[in-house]
Amino acid sequence: MAINHSDTEFLKDVYALARNKYKPAKIQTLLLTEAPPCNLDRYFYFEDVKKQDALFLEITGVLYPDLKQRYLKSGRKTELKEELLLQFQSDGWWLMTVAEVPFDVSGLSLEDDLPGLLPRLEKYIIKQTPIVLIQTAVFDLCYPFLTQQGYNVINERLPFPGSGQQKIFREKFAAIIGAE
Repeated sequence: MAINHSDTEFLKDVYALARNKYKPAKIQTLLLTEAPPCNLDRYFYFEDVKKQDALFLEITGVLYPDLKQRYLKSGRKTELKEELLLQFQSDGWWLMTVAEVPFDVSGLSLEDDLPGLLPRLEKYIIKQTPIVLIQTAVFDLCYPFLTQQGYNVINERLPFPGSGQQKIFREKFAAIIGAE
């Protein structure tokens, strides 16, 4: 199935609407990862994701372990994910992706999407806002680029919390935020 420009713009709007619903009034820490998942039913900010939500689960597991456990024990009730997202928002956390749509939709690479990141960062954060880069490819590409632009990027290569990297992600993320 070919995806045309209007489909891509529609998806950008869907992801932006979900993300902006939980945008803090003042972003204290920005988490930056690669792209929305290729599976269009899953996204960090979608409230009704019943499986394969590793990024959300691992981040909230470090930040809010008790609430995350309650969420999982409930069978991932939408209301409890909303509660987690509202807590995340209230605490000043926000997650963005370098690419605004999945790579298999845009046909672009991480490098191709990098120039569009700066205007979005300028819109949402000040340069002193800590940025945590999630996924080694994101770190390798974005760390030198963003630090050269004067952004406060945390110097830690975090793996994506999937494919057996969950424990390493949790340990490194906890160390970054001081929640050991």
